Amino acid sequence: MLSYYNGKKVIVFGGSGFIGNHLVNSLCKLSCQIEIISRNPQKKKKKFFSGEPGQVSIKKINDFSEKNIENVLKGSDVVINLIGILYETKKSKFYQTHVEIPKAISKVVKKLGIDTFIHLSVLKVEKSRFSEYANSKYEGENEIKSIFPNVIILKPSVVFGKGDNFTNLFSKISAFSPALPLIGTPKISFKNYLPIIDFNFKVKFQPIYVGDLVKFLILTSQKKGKSFELAGPYVKSFDEIYDVILQTKKRKRIYFPLPFFLAKPLALFSKFLPQPIITSDQLKLLTVNSVSMQGFKNLSRYIKNPKSMEVIIGSYL
Repeated sequence: MLSYYNGKKVIVFGGSGFIGNHLVNSLCKLSCQIEIISRNPQKKKKKFFSGEPGQVSIKKINDFSEKNIENVLKGSDVVINLIGILYETKKSKFYQTHVEIPKAISKVVKKLGIDTFIHLSVLKVEKSRFSEYANSKYEGENEIKSIFPNVIILKPSVVFGKGDNFTNLFSKISAFSPALPLIGTPKISFKNYLPIIDFNFKVKFQPIYVGDLVKFLILTSQKKGKSFELAGPYVKSFDEIYDVILQTKKRKRIYFPLPFFLAKPLALFSKFLPQPIITSDQLKLLTVNSVSMQGFKNLSRYIKNPKSMEVIIGSYL
C-alpha cells in the first residue's frame, strides 16, 4: 500500500502545521515529491523536514482563488487538505477556512482530474451544531462531497503528539498554575426553572496519536469516497488527561470544577490573549463528547497497536 505514493507528486495544504509537519516527514520516507502550499513560505522554511535534497518544496499562494489553486495543483497526483483553525482572528475566519477554501480546492481537483483528494475534518462536528467551528467544518465536508464524491475524509478525535496545542498547552499551564480546571464539570441544566446538577458529568475525548493518524492517512489513500471516524484506544476526561501529564512531568496539582457558565468569563478574557486558552465557541464544542468506538475500530483495522497517551507523552513533554 505504501508503494501507492511512489513516483507521485503530493500537494499538501497546511503542511507546516502540527499534523502537516508529521505527515510531510512521513511522506519523505516514501519515493514521492512533496509540495507544501503556503501564503508565507519564508516562515515555513524555518521548519525542518527530513527527506532527500529537493524532495520537499514550498510554494507561495497569494490567495486561495480557484485560478491560483489551479496554478499550484497542475501536474499533481495527490492533494491533501489539512488547513484548519481552532479560533478566529482578524485575518482568518471559520467559514473562509473550513468552507470556501476546501470548496475551491475541490472544484480544481475535479477540473484537473486529479486522482486522489484527502480532506481532514473533525470527529462529531455534525453533533455540535451550536459551535461555529463545528458548523463550518460540517458544511465544508458536505460542500466537498457534493463537488468531488471520491474525496477521502478523515474525522479524528483530539490529536496529540510532539508540537500539539493540547497536551503541550496543559503542560505549560501546569508549570505555573497550582490548579487545573475540569471544564464542564459539574453539568448544570434547568427544568421548570430549577437547576439540575450532575456532578458525575465529565467532558470526554478519545485522543489519537498523530503518528497513527498520519500512518492511517497514507494507508487509506486509495479508499475513494470513504469517510472515517478515527479515535485512539482510550476514552479520557480532563482529569485523566491531567493525570498523565502531571505524572510525566512529576508535578502535583489540584483540580477544580469549572461548569460551562463559569468558564464563559474565562473565555471572554482569553480572546484578548495572543493564543486563547479557551474560547466561547470551544465551550460549545465541548458539550458534545469527542468519542467514537467505531473510530477506534477503523484505526485498528490499519494500525497495529495504536499508541496511547501514556506510552507516547513522555517522548515529547
